Amino acid sequence: MTQYIGMNRRIKDALKTILSGITYDTGAGPEPAFVSVLDNTKDEFEGYPAIRILPNNLNSTIVTNAQNDHTVSFAVIMHFPLNSPDEVESSIYNRMYDLTDLIIDTTEHSDYIGQLSTIDPTIQNWLMVVKQGRWYIANGKSGSLLLCNLDIEVSYSKDVF
Repeated sequence: MTQYIGMNRRIKDALKTILSGITYDTGAGPEPAFVSVLDNTKDEFEGYPAIRILPNNLNSTIVTNAQNDHTVSFAVIMHFPLNSPDEVESSIYNRMYDLTDLIIDTTEHSDYIGQLSTIDPTIQNWLMVVKQGRWYIANGKSGSLLLCNLDIEVSYSKDVF
């Protein structure tokens, strides 16, 4: 018996693969941009910077009596630890800006080259876009964090018959 894997999960898994492949060059050559790319809130980070890919929203629009358009949204949350929420150094903000741009650029390029379908051929007729991002400081179990929450949406068509 074949295990059922829904489209939203397939898209999340492919997005995790894409974001795990991002590299960042700080002058000594490209290295993986993120120590951890997680898709849950249970697992602990193995270091920083790290990102979590979490469910956000799901919308559906009727196109015809035989087809619907679905838009699944993911909250991609990037984490940086802080010594003090009142004294954040420019270098931490600069790294956050750089990594935010890399996520957006990679997502846009992946959409352009059809990478979701390359990773999982069952994902067809889709469009991926970063809708918005928000930077903020929050407190976590281990202290203060600088966070970036990017909203990545993937729209796809689904035949209902």
